[in-house]
Amino acid sequence: MHLFIKAKNIIDGVSDNILHDKVICIKDGIIKDIIDFNNFIPKPSEKIFNFEKETIMPGMTDVHVHLAYSGITNSRAFRAESVDMDYAAQALRGYSFACEHMSFGFTSLRDMNAPGNVAINIRDSINNGVLNGPNIRACGLGLSVTGGHMDQPGWGSHVNLEGMTHACDGPNEFRKGVRTQHKLGADFIKTNICVSSTYDIQNPYKQEMTDEEIQHVCEEAKMLNLKVASHTSGGRGITVAVKNGIHSVEHGHWLDDETIELMARNNTFYVPTLLVNERNFELSANELFRSSKNWKWLELSREAKWISLEKAIKAKINIAVGTDSGFMLPHGSMNYREMEYLIKGGLSNMQAIKSATQVGGKLLNLNVGTIEIGKQADILVVNGNPVEDIKILSDKKNIKVFKNGELISDHS
Repeated sequence: MHLFIKAKNIIDGVSDNILHDKVICIKDGIIKDIIDFNNFIPKPSEKIFNFEKETIMPGMTDVHVHLAYSGITNSRAFRAESVDMDYAAQALRGYSFACEHMSFGFTSLRDMNAPGNVAINIRDSINNGVLNGPNIRACGLGLSVTGGHMDQPGWGSHVNLEGMTHACDGPNEFRKGVRTQHKLGADFIKTNICVSSTYDIQNPYKQEMTDEEIQHVCEEAKMLNLKVASHTSGGRGITVAVKNGIHSVEHGHWLDDETIELMARNNTFYVPTLLVNERNFELSANELFRSSKNWKWLELSREAKWISLEKAIKAKINIAVGTDSGFMLPHGSMNYREMEYLIKGGLSNMQAIKSATQVGGKLLNLNVGTIEIGKQADILVVNGNPVEDIKILSDKKNIKVFKNGELISDHS
């Protein structure tokens, strides 16, 4: 049976303008047709949703989340919750986080590191029809050098946390890391190329992976038809990674002109995660911390982020919405703010919406992100017009969600 959404206002994720007076025809979770009001002749038995004042738009994507983590801002509590809960419990909680994203209109997510196959298991349960939830792409564990960004020190010497991190050292270990995550069901590979550094505050980033390690990861991933996403800060490591074909640059505080040019040429996606940087300045900090090198780094990276974003916009690089939810950020409720910051950085409201829909869908390689014939019917009904006021998306009561053509959330 067909389902019809009859709408006065539609953001299709393709056009720069709002479409008017259209009927979206859906069957088996797929958009089968889009027709004008004048050409629509409904049958008595067909289900029709009429939306005259609302705005219809594609479901949104958050391409940088951490479903295994709660977003708690206390660093010691953040570490503690990783060991207080079994991985099964983290998966159950993570599913609730995924649903929270969806209640705010984010129907597709990319999980960027989760221990114990947590995110992969959530994804599989949804894909197998055991649970209802958003589309999820998951990397399993991020690959990091021993003691690196995703294998951080600080635990007692007697502590051994199984399945928490995947440390690799040398090209061959990184190759094996790619193969191992692929075996466990990873949709893509996450690496940690370079990180922040306060040793010399004038050089606020350092490369963790060697050029050869970066090359071997990219080669092995390509052989397995996997994309590579990389945690980055700045420096030549990003340039090397883009040359070797990484799919997306995450964070990318310091992007030089050579890297920007390469990203534009290679169609590399940029996920600036502006919100998580700004979040640091919203949390209380004592005077001792404010006088430290770490605080200075936050200020420098904050300044650099806007410059890199401006360069990326000018170079017409594909910029996607990624929040880093789970790390200092709650799941779902602050997602709209990433779009606000993209607008502050130079995108129009419509461009920011496209970043959260069309661009995100392309990055995830999912059949989502636009309202077009043949696309998956992940569709939002928004009370108001987000092209005029993006903040409308801050309140889940303003959003109804159709997932695969079925109305799953009605907060009214």
